Amino acid sequence: MSYADRLQNELKKELPGKVVYFKDWRKVRRVPWRGPKKRPAALMLHHTAAAATESTDPRAKGNQKGANNGVINYIQTHYKVPAANFTLDRDGTLYVHSAYPVWHAGVGSFRGKEPWNRLGIPDDAANDYLLGVEIMSKGLKRDFTAAQKATLNGLIRASARASDTWLPTWLVGRPQHKDWTERKIDTRYTNEEIKRWIKA
Repeated sequence: MSYADRLQNELKKELPGKVVYFKDWRKVRRVPWRGPKKRPAALMLHHTAAAATESTDPRAKGNQKGANNGVINYIQTHYKVPAANFTLDRDGTLYVHSAYPVWHAGVGSFRGKEPWNRLGIPDDAANDYLLGVEIMSKGLKRDFTAAQKATLNGLIRASARASDTWLPTWLVGRPQHKDWTERKIDTRYTNEEIKRWIKA
């Protein structure tokens, strides 16, 4: 079974009715995964720094499905390769851009950074080892919605099972872009805060 098939099966279990797949999401656009079993080693969290609202009220217009389609389509089409594997919209909908390596992490390193250094990822090579999710947010404060947190929980669990290589400790936390490189601030949350959203 391909990694894309494994991922889709697990997303169906965790997030029924919440996943939208872009055309060619199964296509290998760059290189195969370089993680264990030729699957991704973990999921890196980003925020978009662009959103229709920073309100966390689910009734806010900017938190409705479709309010952020412009940013989501930009992530999909602005470059020849998508800028993330997933985008998590403010209403909790998960958009799947690609099941295989894309451009999202940039230059950086986990050297000397516990616990992420245990992943064994070479400097500047995170794109080939890590899935990346862009979480729709203005990025100015802690403004993720309850729907986003719930979907992120399901995405982490589904991704972990699809890879079937992640250590148990990875199930309660994911590296963030700022863990990889000091030039980034995403996300505005601490790793401890994110751990609290994830079911054991």
